[in-house]
Amino acid sequence: MQVSDLFYRLKLILFGFLSPLFIGLGFLFLSPYFLSVSDPFQKSEYAVLEASELPSKKGVLAIASLFQKQTIKKLLVVIKEEKTQNHLISAKSKAQILSSELSEAKIDPSLVEFFFIPPGKNGEIEEAAKLILKQLVTNNAQSLLVICKQYDAKMNRDIFQKNLNSLQVKISIYSFPSEYTASNWFLSEDGFREVVHPFVRYLYFKIRGIL
Repeated sequence: MQVSDLFYRLKLILFGFLSPLFIGLGFLFLSPYFLSVSDPFQKSEYAVLEASELPSKKGVLAIASLFQKQTIKKLLVVIKEEKTQNHLISAKSKAQILSSELSEAKIDPSLVEFFFIPPGKNGEIEEAAKLILKQLVTNNAQSLLVICKQYDAKMNRDIFQKNLNSLQVKISIYSFPSEYTASNWFLSEDGFREVVHPFVRYLYFKIRGIL
């Protein structure tokens, strides 16, 4: 094999395989910046929380603070019901637990409303947006605060904006801050999971046209 042919093949390997790989890794390592939303959140009539995974105690206190500061007037909680009975906590039980924790945080139960995504539905955030649509229309809501994890922020914002676009509702994001930053998320399994999972979901939703 001639030296020129060898160099040509090495170039093909470098630019045809390694370059996209390095670009993909670059996007992955920068994903904490990409997945977060830095825009300030706005005072809103309604807030929505997708709570198939219950918020931490700190998260519940953060929601209570939003009520105390009159940033939100009512909280809409959406929980997905699972197909099987193998899960330790059912959707109804999650609602009871969260309702109790919100009450302990001095949140009036009349200001919290629960919605349940039927089993078999895919895409919790998209279904959450569809579920609360009627509530927003009925009450002529003009603003909505979406409460979520830090690295779910961009995906949540884009999905709600797409599904509620016809209502002209002003949407802003309140995200629970993560303990993992752009400089340490890849140093632990939990941090890796917290960043990579929403990154892969975002790409998947983009490919499917959900976003």
